[in-house]
Amino acid sequence: MVVSEGQDRAVFLASGMAEPPRGKVYQLWFDDHGTMRSAGLMDPGSTSQAVLMEGAVDGAAGVGITVEPSGGSEQPTSDPIALMSMPA
Repeated sequence: MVVSEGQDRAVFLASGMAEPPRGKVYQLWFDDHGTMRSAGLMDPGSTSQAVLMEGAVDGAAGVGITVEPSGGSEQPTSDPIALMSMPA
């Protein structure tokens, strides 16, 4: 993950991820100290990609990835497959 303090934005970099199950997509979330806020969807057909995350970082403590129905969800519907702290 690359974070720009000046721009208050983040880019998530993925390499070698398995494709999500058919009809599903990986969704990125900002972790606002226990409350998850959608940060966009990953391309389900690409195992390596750079995703400009949607919205400002705005002090988020970390980022999570969940498996969601195609088109994404308003709130996570599955346990995270990954949780990462934001870079200092």
